[in-house]
Amino acid sequence: ILGRGEAFQRLTFLYDNFLTIAAVALIVIFQPELRRGLTQLGETPIFRRQPQQVARVVGAVRDAALFLSRARFGAIIVIEREVPLKGIVEGGTIMNAVVSAPLLQTLFFPGTALHDLATVISGDCIVAAGVQLPLADPQTMNDESLGSRHRAAVGLSAECDAIVVVVS
Repeated sequence: ILGRGEAFQRLTFLYDNFLTIAAVALIVIFQPELRRGLTQLGETPIFRRQPQQVARVVGAVRDAALFLSRARFGAIIVIEREVPLKGIVEGGTIMNAVVSAPLLQTLFFPGTALHDLATVISGDCIVAAGVQLPLADPQTMNDESLGSRHRAAVGLSAECDAIVVVVS
């Protein structure tokens, strides 16, 4: 007699819609964690680099480094690995250009606008040039003949897993 009719209408509604209410409550409660997780998911590459892509980037960096060394031009090239470098890249000039030895040589040619600072490569793309890198403390650098380019390479490699190529 108690369960019939309109007596428990609100309780029946809550029981019927419990999963929907619980899902909305979980989304509201865990919103910051969900946002952080989705951001990390968006930053991770879905597919890993192809061997041909790696070989092409390494060849371009090698050819550019040889040219720059022979011409006595300095350079610092950063190759992103697992740790994203988005925070560091923000201060540079965004390029989003395909990696090539001639482009790297042009970027570090003396007198060009972006030749003094670092170039960051992600995948097979030059993401940015003219990027200011964090410097290592002078106390950690025992050799006083090494300049700011080397301090920047040590400073960045202490903070992340990037490969840093220095031509001096």
